[in-house]
Amino acid sequence: MPNPTDTDSPAIQGDIRLDSSVKSTMYYIGGVPVHFPFVPYPSQLGMMNHMIRALTKAQNTMIESPTGSGKSLALLCATLAWRQSFVVRQRKMQENVRQIITRFCMHNTTLLRSRYGSNGTDADPDKKPDAMETDAWEKPDILSNNYSFVTLQARAQTLQSETVDFILDTSKKQTLVGLSKDDLATLGEYQDAGKSATQRPRIFFGTRTHKQVAQLVNELRSKTPYRLRTAVLGSRAQTCTHPKAKRAESVDDTCRQLRDDNNCGAYTGFRRILGSKKLAEGGELEIWDLEDIVSVARPLVACSYYASRELAATAKLVFCPYNYILDPAVRKAAGIELEGNIVILDEAHNIENAARDAGSFEVSDLQLASLAHECSGMFDHGILRNEHLVLKSLADTLAAWLQRDGAAFEYCDYETQTSVWPKPECSVDTLLTDLALTPDYISQVKSAQAKIEDYIASLRTQSNEHGPEDPELLPRDKHVSAGALRVVEGLLRVLKHVAHGSKFATDFRIAVVRHPNPELRTSLKRKRQSVFESKPAFINTLSFWTMNPGVVFSEIAEQTRSIVLTSGTLSPLDSYASELQVDFASTLEANHVIAPSRFCALAVECGPSGVRLEAKYRTSDQLEFQDDVGEAIRAIAARSPDGMLVFMPSYALLNKLIARWEATGRLAEIRSHKTVFVEPQGGTKDQFDKLLLSYRKHLSEPNETGAVMFGVFRGKVSEGIDFSDHFCRTVVNIGIPFPAFKDVKVMLKREYNNEHTMLLNGSKWYDIQAFRAVNQALGRCLRHKDDWGAIIMLEARFVQNANIARLSKWIRGHMRVFGRFEDAKQYLDAFYDERISEDAKDMPQVLDAEENVTIVLDE
Repeated sequence: MPNPTDTDSPAIQGDIRLDSSVKSTMYYIGGVPVHFPFVPYPSQLGMMNHMIRALTKAQNTMIESPTGSGKSLALLCATLAWRQSFVVRQRKMQENVRQIITRFCMHNTTLLRSRYGSNGTDADPDKKPDAMETDAWEKPDILSNNYSFVTLQARAQTLQSETVDFILDTSKKQTLVGLSKDDLATLGEYQDAGKSATQRPRIFFGTRTHKQVAQLVNELRSKTPYRLRTAVLGSRAQTCTHPKAKRAESVDDTCRQLRDDNNCGAYTGFRRILGSKKLAEGGELEIWDLEDIVSVARPLVACSYYASRELAATAKLVFCPYNYILDPAVRKAAGIELEGNIVILDEAHNIENAARDAGSFEVSDLQLASLAHECSGMFDHGILRNEHLVLKSLADTLAAWLQRDGAAFEYCDYETQTSVWPKPECSVDTLLTDLALTPDYISQVKSAQAKIEDYIASLRTQSNEHGPEDPELLPRDKHVSAGALRVVEGLLRVLKHVAHGSKFATDFRIAVVRHPNPELRTSLKRKRQSVFESKPAFINTLSFWTMNPGVVFSEIAEQTRSIVLTSGTLSPLDSYASELQVDFASTLEANHVIAPSRFCALAVECGPSGVRLEAKYRTSDQLEFQDDVGEAIRAIAARSPDGMLVFMPSYALLNKLIARWEATGRLAEIRSHKTVFVEPQGGTKDQFDKLLLSYRKHLSEPNETGAVMFGVFRGKVSEGIDFSDHFCRTVVNIGIPFPAFKDVKVMLKREYNNEHTMLLNGSKWYDIQAFRAVNQALGRCLRHKDDWGAIIMLEARFVQNANIARLSKWIRGHMRVFGRFEDAKQYLDAFYDERISEDAKDMPQVLDAEENVTIVLDE
């Protein structure tokens, strides 16, 4: 372990402060002093060392660390410590370079004058230093009728990079007086560093949900001594306080309408938040979350949404959901600049799918009709008539094609019809030509969009001149909406990629998807016949689906200094580099902090009656299989204490088994041991939250039965929820959750991978999606080092070594395989007895106050 040093000493140099009121210990890890709030676990030391090495070498890396191992805390401390050390090294190098340039100027005045003097052939009279040097620049030496030495030296220091290049080039031709080989080596190092010699890397820390962002902010604020300017980017739904917008179906659309109609006083005063002492350096909310900035904004009647974006522009550390980083349009709107900066993506097990979604674009015929209508209005008002006519023509052409009669659909399911290009008889190029989407026409659309955006910018300028409090408010009848412009921007982005000659042209599939209008169901339920008759029967959507997540991710990798992918369940790791088209120089699979004696992992081949437990499509309909799985669940529920989770591959299988067990009485037997909760298919977030609250409440009250929650892989229960301690002592997995085999996107992706040899073939890609979902579900329990629990795979395919190898490292090394359920049950009973006995021994003990602390480290 690195040598610790108490940190009651003054803060180290750099632009990140250390809060002395937060107790921490300093460890030298990878040559960097890291301040950590307690003695780190071995896995945390490994993570921090791995992270620091990757950042130092400007490399991309992947880190898998089980839930409860303190991953987030380790990543935050390592990253901020590295940045602090990096800035100190930058400042030292810049000071050394400044001293070397001073010595060069003193001993090589002739060369200095030839380079920067008024008669020098290389002098640039139009290139001036910063304002502070201007006076010195413009006062030539009267006696020599040339610039003075002080002025020339100031010019050399101001144009530091240029001077370094000149010195190094000259040193190759002649010996420079006053400079040593070490000096030249230092200048060479500075030259090689390029922009990184002066740029202070910013950190963008993205995770899956706002709730997880809040957890990260809390970790940084309450557990680490690091203090710096931070910001959080969130949605309007999270930050808007306007009562009308909060009640609206779409907060985003209502916000924009209120803003453009000059009916939002909070928006006009959002800059009042920027001067808040609470958010200033050293303020009580220097490190803030969305709830904090909303609390500051409300009494000021100011908009926290726009204020948070303004604050993010200068923050050293920005937290956000990772779609803000992945989606090019969202990234642009949020003002996120990635050049030379660091991107950390937590909960990155879904990053491939998220990147594909970010690179894709869909627009409905209703959206196109709205765009055409707005452009027609601008045309009628005589505003940029030619430009709006171009956009209207685009919208009308695409909408008419989507709604054409007699369209053929090669993929049809119960409600949805899909047609996909390229086809054997029609390439994408042919389709684009048929739609008149030629390069010249797309260029016209792009030019029209640019002129319209310039026009809107000029309106903002005029608005600012006439109303300095509100530079953004514009009269709505003078311009098209932001939503209309987003449609055009999205179309231009994907049309650029699918155009002939684009390096991503073969990475897209263009689809037309036709499905029933969902509003008709609502209207019919409410018996609003007039509304029913006024709405179209079908919605037609034009989709540009990218099969290649590297379309967006490779662009991110080209700009950033380092990308870090991390999750509790990245395994299997095989596909990330090829799918994302990014070189990951290193990977780390950390061990769990929980002692092996505190958990058991079992794979069971046969059920209590000897039926092979293989939840495949052809076997899951067999009553013998359904009954034996039910008996196995009943037997486990009878012995498992407290909470229990059971995951299945689909809602179809879940509903089928629940119905069978209800009919046979097996569900009543399970209920005699556990109160049963079932994750609903669909439903609102509030409905699920109420179900989860009922589950937790039942387990928090004194009872003898406990509870069991039935859910599905990739469902709400399986991702992002903490079931620590008594909320989950047992996880049971039934089946392997392969993606829907006949899903159009899945079929297209498999075909695409088979056509590209640099990628994993379609079958391997398909398998990996299933095992990642399994690993994610397994991480719901065992949330901290003192937790304990059992993981049971009621699936015969998990007795095979090849499938065990696809599980996360901390599980696969401890998996026990049983052919008979009775043998597995006997081993499981012994484990439960031992753990329950240990808990009983620990309960009466009263520990010292210093020791009686359990640190729970969430992801």
